[in-house]
Amino acid sequence: MKQNAIYPKVALDMFVVQLTWALGFLGVMLLVHIGKIIASTFGDYEVDSYFNVVFIAANIFMFVVGILCVNFLPHYVSNGVTRKDYFKGALIGALGLSVALPVIASIGSLLSKVILNLFEKITIKEADINSVITDIETDSNIIGNIVDSVVQSFIVPPYIDPTSNFVLAIAIVSLNIFIYFLVGWLIGVAFYRLGTLGGLLFIVIGLALIIVKDALLRLILNLPLPPKLAFIESLSNSIGGIIIVAIILLALFGIRSLSKNMTVKL
Repeated sequence: MKQNAIYPKVALDMFVVQLTWALGFLGVMLLVHIGKIIASTFGDYEVDSYFNVVFIAANIFMFVVGILCVNFLPHYVSNGVTRKDYFKGALIGALGLSVALPVIASIGSLLSKVILNLFEKITIKEADINSVITDIETDSNIIGNIVDSVVQSFIVPPYIDPTSNFVLAIAIVSLNIFIYFLVGWLIGVAFYRLGTLGGLLFIVIGLALIIVKDALLRLILNLPLPPKLAFIESLSNSIGGIIIVAIILLALFGIRSLSKNMTVKL
């Protein structure tokens, strides 16, 4: 008699737990949004939409959740779940979370706009997040350029206005935060398996993957590229898409390879 697969239950368990974290995160972002709305009534200035408030912070949130993902492994192994089922379950849970978070944020943003439209004094700012990239000057210092690229990738990743193309906007945010989750997961597993030096090495690798992903996604979406990465414009959209898929597969391969025979501290 064939035994039922375990990984769907792992996926559901991890999705529910991480969604609970996400709801807490969205709640904090809502409080920030409300605070800005209240402040705008005294300063008479525009406020960002709730979607944009979440958009800017979601990458960091998913990156941290990805790092914490490795902490589920000892629990599942101690309960007889294989490392393979953990990997598959965590991956499916991450995919679900990557879709759920922007969808919930967009619903919250829509409700926020409906409410704010009742108050003539408060207006939603039409943010041009992508223009921030072109406004950043290129640093002659190599280290400075790298730091700038990392900061840009976390704070101003490729952005599509949901009012112009809702489906594409949700898809881009989902792809972005899913890759941030994978990179965080890869780094978390590396620290667990390889120790501090190995973890630090994978931080460098992970951040490099994020920077390349951002630049290629901007290329495909015809969005402004950072001046220091303008050379990427020579690539075709199809090549850019293939490299993004390769980045995802590379991250998954690294996670699976490091966790496959990893000694778990129960």
